[in-house]
Amino acid sequence: MKKIKKRKTLVLEYENRTVPESLIDAQRSADEWDKKELRNRATYFLLNGVPAFSVNRTENGRFRLLANERDFYAAKFSGVTQFEVRVYEFTERNAEMFSLLERLKTERLGAMEEAYLMKRLTKEFSLTQDDVAALIGKSRPAVANTLRLLTLAPEVVGLVESGQLSAGHARALVKVPKEKQYAFAEESIKRGYSVRETERAVKAFLTPPEVLQQEKQAKAAAKSAELKAFVERVRRVFRTKVSLIGNDKKGRIYVDYYSAEDLYRFEEFLDMIESFQGE
Repeated sequence: MKKIKKRKTLVLEYENRTVPESLIDAQRSADEWDKKELRNRATYFLLNGVPAFSVNRTENGRFRLLANERDFYAAKFSGVTQFEVRVYEFTERNAEMFSLLERLKTERLGAMEEAYLMKRLTKEFSLTQDDVAALIGKSRPAVANTLRLLTLAPEVVGLVESGQLSAGHARALVKVPKEKQYAFAEESIKRGYSVRETERAVKAFLTPPEVLQQEKQAKAAAKSAELKAFVERVRRVFRTKVSLIGNDKKGRIYVDYYSAEDLYRFEEFLDMIESFQGE
C-alpha cells in the first residue's frame, strides 16, 4: 500500500487579549511605509473598525507582531492605542514560519515578494509546495507558478519588481534561455503585448520552423475542409451546382441555375429568409 505523506501543520492555539500598542514590536519601522497609504488605510479603519492582529508572546511581557505591519501603523495613525490581538505561544522558529504564512494569506504582496516568501518556506522550513498551498489556501499549481518566477534572469525579475512587467508576462518567459529573456521582456513592453501574445511569441521562438509550418498547414487544411463542407451544404440545399473562389477569409460563391424553375426555387428560399427576419 502506498504510504500517504502527512502535510505539515502548526498548532494554532491562541488567547484573545487587549494589549497597549507600546508593548507590540514590529520588525519594520513606520518610516518604511508610504505615508499617504497609511493615511488612506487609517481613514478606512476609522469608518470600519480595526481588525485583530496576530502576535507572539516574547520576553519581558512584550509581543512580536506576526503580520500586517502596514495595517498596524495605519491603526496607530488613526489614534488607536489599545489593540485587540490573538496571542500565540510559538517557538521562535514556528513564529517565523507562521509570520511568513500569515503575510502570504493576508497581505497585499507583489508577485516577486510572494515568490521570495514561498521560497523561504520551502528552504528554511522544509515545506513542500503542497504544504505551502494547503497552509495559505492556494492550489499547488499557483504556488509552483509563483516559484518559477525565481528562475528568471535578474534583469527580468527587476522589471517585475518595478511593475514594468506583469507576473503573467514574466511566467511566459520562463522557458526562454536566460540570455534571451530580457530582450523578450523589453520587446513585450515596447509592443504592449498581452500575456497571450507574449506566449505566442515565445512559442514561435522555441518551436522549429518546420514544425510551425506543419501546424500552419494543418490549420489551413482544417479551415479548407470546413469551407468545402459549407459549399457542399449550399449545393444540397439549392439542388444545383455551387462553386467557390477564395478562402475562409475572402472570396466568391457562385450558384448556377439552369431553368426558370431553379430561379423560382431560389426566390422561395429568399421569401422564407425574409419572413424570419421580419418576425
